[in-house]
Amino acid sequence: MKFFLVAVFICLSHAGISQILNLQSSKIEKDSSLIKGNMTASFSMYNRSAAANEPVEFLGASFKSSIAIFPKNARLSLINDFSYLEINEDAFLNTGFQHLRFSIFENRRMHPEAFVQFQYDNFRGLFPRWIGGLGIRNDFIKRKNFSFFFSPGIMWEYEAWLIPGTEKQMKVSFIKSTNYIGFRWDVNDYIDINTINYYQTTYDPEEELWRNRYSIELNINSKITEKLGINNSFTLSYEDEPIVPITQTIYNFTAGVNYKF
Repeated sequence: MKFFLVAVFICLSHAGISQILNLQSSKIEKDSSLIKGNMTASFSMYNRSAAANEPVEFLGASFKSSIAIFPKNARLSLINDFSYLEINEDAFLNTGFQHLRFSIFENRRMHPEAFVQFQYDNFRGLFPRWIGGLGIRNDFIKRKNFSFFFSPGIMWEYEAWLIPGTEKQMKVSFIKSTNYIGFRWDVNDYIDINTINYYQTTYDPEEELWRNRYSIELNINSKITEKLGINNSFTLSYEDEPIVPITQTIYNFTAGVNYKF
């Protein structure tokens, strides 16, 4: 029963994040403003137990933000995503990332982009993950209501994983191929849909195997007012050869309110 309540609360409080960032859902469209951004936040408290002598108390919070600065012919984006879940005053889930991305010549169909990212996920034993890389984005179709894009790239990744059941860490560092493909569709003035698919791979010479990571995210956004909206998101990611023995497939569904400024 307790595990069922935990699962329900995780869904309600948006706890848990995807392993890979959805760039398109976080991307802010350029206009005459120098700085633009949006934020999504939630806070929840929950108390329910099957017996009086077994109290179960939940505390959850999540915060997402995306801020973009538009110098001439360029874009600097800072994206944040944090989730926290506490059960009976013990931290149960604590995940998050900070992503910084710089791109130039976005008015061209093909343009370079560089990125760095810091990430952690205490429930899965990841702390930290550092990423830095370069890519070439190709806006193959770029219309007012629809865009289709893809990007091949290369990145350096450092990870430190806690081996399950021990206090030991497994630290690894790889050069990886990182690639994404996706689209964004403004169905009408009130609804837009975007999705992105990632594939990242590298060869591990010590283990003599390829390590592959796949991820997909789908977002459906509904506008209530010019600044207020509702976001529904589903993510699914899979690693065929995780560094330590953890669940290979993870998924997450969230629904929240979004405020733009």
